[in-house]
Amino acid sequence: PAGKGKAALSSCAYLTSVGYENALQDSRWDDSYKYIRYPDKGAWSVRFTAWYTGGLLHRNKGSDVANAKAAIENILKCQFTEDYDSAWYGTFKLSPDEPYPTADSPLYPPKIYDTYDPNWREFVGTQLIQVVEEFEDLLGQSLVSQIEDALEVAAIGAMRRNGTFLDGDNLTIAYANPALMRAWFVGWIGHRIGNKEFVDFADKQGDLILELFKSTGDDVFSEYNSPTYYGMDAWALAGSIKYGPKNATMTRNAEFMLTELWKDIAEHWNPFLGNLVGPYDRAYTRDLTSHSSVVSLFWWSLFGHEYGPQIYEGNSDLLFDVAQGSSLALIMDTTANFISDKTARALKAKGPWKGDRFTKKSIPDKLGKNAPVRIATSWMSAPLMIGGEQVEEDVNRGDQFVPAIVHWLEIRNTSLYPTSPSSRYTPLHRRLMLLLDPTV
Repeated sequence: PAGKGKAALSSCAYLTSVGYENALQDSRWDDSYKYIRYPDKGAWSVRFTAWYTGGLLHRNKGSDVANAKAAIENILKCQFTEDYDSAWYGTFKLSPDEPYPTADSPLYPPKIYDTYDPNWREFVGTQLIQVVEEFEDLLGQSLVSQIEDALEVAAIGAMRRNGTFLDGDNLTIAYANPALMRAWFVGWIGHRIGNKEFVDFADKQGDLILELFKSTGDDVFSEYNSPTYYGMDAWALAGSIKYGPKNATMTRNAEFMLTELWKDIAEHWNPFLGNLVGPYDRAYTRDLTSHSSVVSLFWWSLFGHEYGPQIYEGNSDLLFDVAQGSSLALIMDTTANFISDKTARALKAKGPWKGDRFTKKSIPDKLGKNAPVRIATSWMSAPLMIGGEQVEEDVNRGDQFVPAIVHWLEIRNTSLYPTSPSSRYTPLHRRLMLLLDPTV
């Protein structure tokens, strides 16, 4: 038995994705140290190890439960707890052999998203919530209490982040994926231990996130059309619905946002080219036929590997993304409940189709009557699709930002790597109009 778990992985789609992930993670398991080996930020990966625990506890064969409990104990030992006033207080090491940042020396100086990653509070914290909610009886009260203590510390560190504090921080309600996960996990631990400050913070965040989401009338996240982070948004929203306190604003608001998120994904899906049309606010890949993204795992688990933007199972990007496969599979029943029949048909569509269509969305970054918006426009036909974004800002958004891209059948894609912080890219019928900032 899998424990008292609330998800029954009954469909072939679930079992296929979970089976592949478990087999891959089994091959990475270091039984001597009880971590997943993955030489990305060190010899082992704390985050990959956290994601593996759900698969182990669900499978529950042989030494699976003992290994999961040992892995969780190791993960908790990797939490930064010594420097209460630091920006990294309550987050987790990327690898167990990673040193503490050294603020008073050049040996390992603090650098956000480099020598420490504050978002690991959310990545690891939400995964710990899932294993408690699904498998508390297998973990035992002692380990559950340790998890609660760790999440309390993580919440304290997470609640300090406001986009400016501490130096270099960028977590606002516009930074959708960690903002959603923070509201979920802070609210969960607040309700769990009866901490009103945590509950009130999470409830306010849940309402502000929804307010920004709806602020332009287009019901979109600020981290717009991001194939990897739409996957993390979907994880946070479905996790909030399934595991969050029933009276939490994040739990209630997530239902609407999850439905609208999948509508948006379906609008961008071209079943003939097997790609999501741009523009992309953040993209590690510009071509889902040759590189993986987290959102592709949802297609796999919801409908089967024959649907959506799937690539061959040995692809290096997929070998990274699928580490979260078991965790995602456990929230797929919840996800499916908030995808309408019309949206599901669009997501499962295959092959050529007739006609063309435009999509135009106003993207918010801040709340307020005169808050600036970005305009994302897409034009799509079966063999050709174009995406462009109009943006007027002071700072270039970096190389993950894809404000203009063209996909077509013969040549996979041509995309812009922006150097100007302000420019306008507008898709028209079968062409892209560019208006660059003349001052740059």
